[in-house]
Amino acid sequence: MAIPLVFVFTLIAVNSTALTSIMPSGPLGKITQLVYGVLAPGNITTNIATAGISAEVSGNAANLIQNIKPGYMLGGKPRLQAIGHLIGAVSGALFSVAVFYPLFLHHGPAGLVTEDYPFPAVVVWKAVAEILTRGLDQLPPSALWAAAIGGGMGIVFEILRQVTKNKFPLSAVGIGLAFVIPFNTCLAMFFGALVFWLLGKRWSKPEQRMNEIFVQNQESICAGIIAGAALIGIAVMALELFVLK
Repeated sequence: MAIPLVFVFTLIAVNSTALTSIMPSGPLGKITQLVYGVLAPGNITTNIATAGISAEVSGNAANLIQNIKPGYMLGGKPRLQAIGHLIGAVSGALFSVAVFYPLFLHHGPAGLVTEDYPFPAVVVWKAVAEILTRGLDQLPPSALWAAAIGGGMGIVFEILRQVTKNKFPLSAVGIGLAFVIPFNTCLAMFFGALVFWLLGKRWSKPEQRMNEIFVQNQESICAGIIAGAALIGIAVMALELFVLK
């Protein structure tokens, strides 16, 4: 069952990434967990393993299309980018295990989640698996109602989008993601979009120097900020682990 679901979730992930530039691997994994909460009640290993399959495969497919666009802008061939992804998947697995295991799993899986490194995503997956393997009747009624209302609104928004030929202003995918990603991420995305929108209004002509620097290069600027923040986070973590302790 996990393999056929991968194809469905991959289509959802790619569509979501194309519309919002966010890959909802976590929520897609939770949907798989929900399915196996019904198909294999009480089996927490099956629940986690199958959710991991669907989330990882759909996530990598969506990440590939994210990388193809800047690669295309830089003159790269999609075929070579796909080969690079395959090389990265193998080498990344080897190096990540070599680093992750001695840092976080040297005391065994039971010591993975600590106060210093709480791994919130891991805790969420664990909690969802524990609840669903006990049966859907363990879910609070408010959660069931929220899922039903959210699913219904998503269907209505999509129908309106089709009827109005993409003129309906609300995005079902965007609103859905806003409920599952942190508020500070939503706020940062809003302010980033607002800043570039204002810059585009202020310098609206493509031949203007400020338009060339900021408006036409907004993807590169945003990517640089995100990559820089990630590298600083890794550097701080390494400093805490190997120097300050």
